[in-house]
Amino acid sequence: MKTALLWGVGVIVVAAAACFCGLPGDGLDSSTVPQNCTVFVGADEDRVLVGNNEDQGNPVVNVWFLPASESAYGRFLIGTEGIVQGGMNEHGLVYDSLSKPWVEVAADERPLHYGMWPLHVLETCRTIEEAIAFFEQHNFPGVWGNGAFFADATGDAAVFEGVAIARKSGPFFVATNFQQTEAEPHGITCERFLTATSMLEDAEAYTPELFREILDSVHAEYHDGGGTVYSTLYDLHELTITCYLYYDYEHPVLFDLREEMRRSEQAFELRTVLPPSAAYESWRAGKIGNLAREIASLRTEGADPAPSADVIGHYAVAGGEPFVHAPLITDSFSVARVGDRLAFVACPEGVALELFPLGGDLFRIAGMNPEADFDVALARDASGGVSGATLSVCALGVDIALDKVSDVPVFDPLPGFMVPFPDSGGETSEPASDVSRIFWVGVGLAVLGLLGAALLLLLP
Repeated sequence: MKTALLWGVGVIVVAAAACFCGLPGDGLDSSTVPQNCTVFVGADEDRVLVGNNEDQGNPVVNVWFLPASESAYGRFLIGTEGIVQGGMNEHGLVYDSLSKPWVEVAADERPLHYGMWPLHVLETCRTIEEAIAFFEQHNFPGVWGNGAFFADATGDAAVFEGVAIARKSGPFFVATNFQQTEAEPHGITCERFLTATSMLEDAEAYTPELFREILDSVHAEYHDGGGTVYSTLYDLHELTITCYLYYDYEHPVLFDLREEMRRSEQAFELRTVLPPSAAYESWRAGKIGNLAREIASLRTEGADPAPSADVIGHYAVAGGEPFVHAPLITDSFSVARVGDRLAFVACPEGVALELFPLGGDLFRIAGMNPEADFDVALARDASGGVSGATLSVCALGVDIALDKVSDVPVFDPLPGFMVPFPDSGGETSEPASDVSRIFWVGVGLAVLGLLGAALLLLLP
């Protein structure tokens, strides 16, 4: 029972599964295809290209450029809010996360890797073979609800599906939201998969123009304003990334990874480097306005906007039993200060959420799906110092106790973590005129939207 509850809490902080949120937009059964995303790779003598559509309901798209360090390759990352959903490193290794039907992976004797293993692969690997070697050397037990797609500059590609790996065997490879290692070729009904496959089969050459046309042909539009929130087109030899926002394929922005790696680390919202889109801005303002009103309604009168320092530190599950949700495995989190606010940081790679003070020793992590909010209540010892915390899943009444093991955070948030939150419904700051260090608050709808479903699946 305890392990099941811990797995459920793991859903809250799993961020590598990035592509998680959204609503079905092409008539697919949402019970077997949780949401719609498409990724494909084509390789010939001239180039290797990867195209990707991220289809979901969270409008806040962030980009990071992180130069190389002693322990990590330089890399580009992209995702919604604090949820990294894909990227490319300086060797042309591309990663993307795909929502998949649930599959349980059993524990074995191999060592666990704590943190988001796909991001670790981007930091330390150059090829698919190196990624497979790392994966096979570690155990990632738990309930997988996603697959990790990788492609490299040789043209090789694979999707890691938890219990098996689907490998590229021809000049191109397409992946959507079903388990490819279990599917019969003639039984595949996903229209996005079939459309992309047909267009790649008929192509005389793999060109950026063809890949843009495929992205447009398989993009999603949801009735509530969501859909293909962003698209990426990677050239793995030239190390360029073309980004599109909200299925507008006429106004891209092109990044040269080599050039960006000569600069210091950067973090910014994708909309700040693209021409304004009335449709996107209207949808975004509505979603953020709803979240702003929720946060305003939660704040207790007199709640301190600059929380006291005693909450800062590192927390671990009492007794050391990890809570597990592949590909994130963690038994701890840090609370760090960012400006005058607090960040809840869930793993070594820096997945961060904002802690909103509700008054006293109570905080809330809130995102664009309020049904999946959860509270953090501090526990104090006899001397009044913070000795631990309890995570409470608001909708289900699930409580998990953690001990405070250090006054120093062990995990750090990604750069440019937060900007001032809008004070009232619908009002947001003007978009920046250049690439600035910004990072929106909250938890991505991508993660929070699945919390309730995951717990229902895991609880007896």
